[in-house]
Order: sequence, then structure tokens, then C-alpha cells
Amino acid sequence: MELGSRPTTGTPGPKKERRAFSPIRDIMAIIWLLVLVVVVIFHEQILSSDWLAIHVTFLGALTHSALVWSEYFANTLLKTRPQENEREMQDRRSLIVALGALFVFAGFPMDMWVLVMVGAILVTVSVVWHAIFLIRKVKAALPGRFRIVIRYYITAAFMLPVGATFGVLLAFGFGDEWRGRLMIAHMTFNLLGWIGLTVVGTLVTFWPTMVRARMDDRSERLVKQALYPLLAGIVIVSSGALLGQTIISLIGVLCYAGGLVWWGRTLWKPVALKGIREFAPASVGAAMVWAIVGLIWIGVLLAVSEDWPEVTDRLVDMAPVLAFGFAIQILLGALSYLLPVLMGRSPQNVVVYQDGLNTWSTFRITVPNMALIVWLLPVPDTVRIVIAALGIFALMTAIPIMFLAVFRGLKHSKQQEAHRLESTNPKPVTKNPETQNLVTKNAEETHE
Repeated sequence: MELGSRPTTGTPGPKKERRAFSPIRDIMAIIWLLVLVVVVIFHEQILSSDWLAIHVTFLGALTHSALVWSEYFANTLLKTRPQENEREMQDRRSLIVALGALFVFAGFPMDMWVLVMVGAILVTVSVVWHAIFLIRKVKAALPGRFRIVIRYYITAAFMLPVGATFGVLLAFGFGDEWRGRLMIAHMTFNLLGWIGLTVVGTLVTFWPTMVRARMDDRSERLVKQALYPLLAGIVIVSSGALLGQTIISLIGVLCYAGGLVWWGRTLWKPVALKGIREFAPASVGAAMVWAIVGLIWIGVLLAVSEDWPEVTDRLVDMAPVLAFGFAIQILLGALSYLLPVLMGRSPQNVVVYQDGLNTWSTFRITVPNMALIVWLLPVPDTVRIVIAALGIFALMTAIPIMFLAVFRGLKHSKQQEAHRLESTNPKPVTKNPETQNLVTKNAEETHE
């Protein structure tokens, strides 16, 4: 079956939550992706464009999405209804994160550490506020399965302030030796901690839903067990970096990888049962493959580099793998599945959204990933530029496709509503006088 066709059987998605449209919550990630497009197109005119591209992706789009979707899944798993002011509080947290990110994006390229520090404080306040909100949710909820997922979210949220601290220290302009060590610590807590733990916790229940298959019976037990090596790996990697010992950091990478392998066994059974037939799971699956590639890459760098400045220099080549291979694809995959679930007001309308978001699925999966593979090969610069442009174009077709799917979905929803009103309030039948006279005459003749 071609990628993009919908299976007719399988486990249905999570129960949709009737939510009012919120521009801050629902559009912010798309806005950050549009900013990323601008940065990529005008990279020669923008200061620190490579650094900015990866931070717009992670600190902008992915951090916003982590806040929004972790709250959504927390309500779903804990079976709690959103309180009256939750949406307003969520919007405020998202705005604070966006404002903080803008301060960081402006301050770092211009070597204005005060702006970077203010931005990091704003982001930290918002994410810690989010963690406190989740803690209160857990305490107020009744006991149930997969509370471990919310524990992942809370733990991940407390990772970001530590990573942000190392990021602020980088803005002070340390020498090459400490710059490499701080960069590894910064990446460890923000990428493996904040984003990594959020993704791992979410996919335990979200991945079987996307592939429309039954969850592995071991899932809850394995994800509980995986948390400990994942946390140990984060601490060991960052400790090795701060101590200047690459071998210690390498051990931490292996420990984190072991936790991922242990957890990843829960993802195999749903795929074996149903396969991957739609854009959303294909995109998320491709993102996870690139995440593994990135983790192996970091381990190899730590193993072969002679000093920390060399680690720093070689980490720059990883930016496309992290931003375009992992971050954007997992973001687009999640949005492509959740948008129909949350906006569709009927099963038929959900299908309209899904069909729209599966447009050009094979092209949108194959081209970016093949382009990234070619980009990593030792090819001429001209080929690299052309293939990078093609890959980015294929990824960013998701933006107009999403808007078109929303337009079609809203149009179909209005048509359904109009049809429902017509069926519940049928128009009175107006009788033609001539026809009525003929009927009366025929009745009289028949009577005679």
C-alpha cells in the first residue's frame, strides 16, 4: 500500500477534545517554522545563521510544542478535564517562552549576554511553571495507568533550566576548551533531557495510536525501567564534559543509548502488527532514526576527538541532522496526526483532515531524508546546496498542506452542520394550487 493511504482497520486514535481555536497555542509552532524558512533563505545576511536555525527549531518550535502537547497528553492520560483558566495560563506560558526565545535570538549573535540571560530566565520561568502545573495535575487526579509519562514530562521540564544555564555561560565567550565542554553539557540537558525525555514519554502511548495498533503489554513497565538509565546517561555525559574527560561522557552516551534501546522495544510490536501507512507515523519514525544517528555521532566524536575544541568544530556538522532530520520531522508528524483528532468534529470530518494532511506523503518523506543522506556525503558544494534546497522545500510543503487541510476540514464541517439542520428542521412542503385542484377533482370522480 502506498504511503498516505488510510488503513480501514486498527485501533482508533485518542478521544478528541473539543477545544476552541487558540492562535497562540495552535499557530505558534507554524510561525517558528516560517521564521526558520526565512533564516535558511537569507542565511548569508543573518548573523550566526547556523546557530539561529537550530535554536529557532528547538527553542522556538519544539519547545512550544512540548509545552502544549505534554499538557494535552497529561489531561488525556490522567482523565482530567481542563480547568476554566487553563487555556489562558497555557497561552501565557507560551508567550513567555516566545518572548524569552526572541531575547536569546537577538542577544547571542550580537554578543549581548544580558539579553541572553534575560531570555533564558523567561524561558526557565515558563517551563518550571509548566512543571508545577503538571505536579498539581498528578496530585489531583485519581490513580491510573501511565502516570509515569507525566513523570517524564516533569523531569524533562526541570532539565531545561540547567541546560539554559550552560547556554548563558556560553554567551560569555569562554575559550575554545571550555566552550566545547559547556556546549556538550548544554546539549545534553536541553536535547537529551528536555526534548528527549518529553519525546520518549509521549511516544509510549502516542506511537501505537499513530500506527493504529494495539500497544505492547510491556509498555508501562519498560518505560518505567528506562527512565533510570536515561537520567544516569544525562548526568554522566554532562559530568564528563565539565570534568574534561571525554571517556566519562562517552560512557554516559552509551548509558543513554541503552535506555533508549530498552524503551524502544515497546515501539516494535505496533509496527509489526500494522506497519506504517500514513505520513504522521512515517515522519515520526524517520525522526527517531535520525535521533539514533545523532546519538551515535556524538559518541563517535567523543571517542575520536583529541580535545574539546575539536568536538566543538565537528558538532557544527550535526546541525542538519538534529534540526531537519529529527526536530522538524517529529514536529510535523505529531501535528499531522493531532490536528485531525483535535479539530475534526465527526469521524467523517476527521477523515477529510487526514486525507488532506496525507497529500504527497511519499514525496514528503522520501525527498527530505534522501537529501539529508546526500548532504552528509562528500559531494561538491553545488550539489550540496541544490540538494539541501530540495530537501527543505519538501519539508516545508507541510505548511501550505496544513492550511489547505484546515480549510477543507472547516468547509466540510460547515456542510455537515447545514445538512444536520436541514434534516432536523425540514422545510414545509408548499402545495401547488393547480395540483391540489386536480387531486380534489380526481378524488371526487373516484367517489362517484
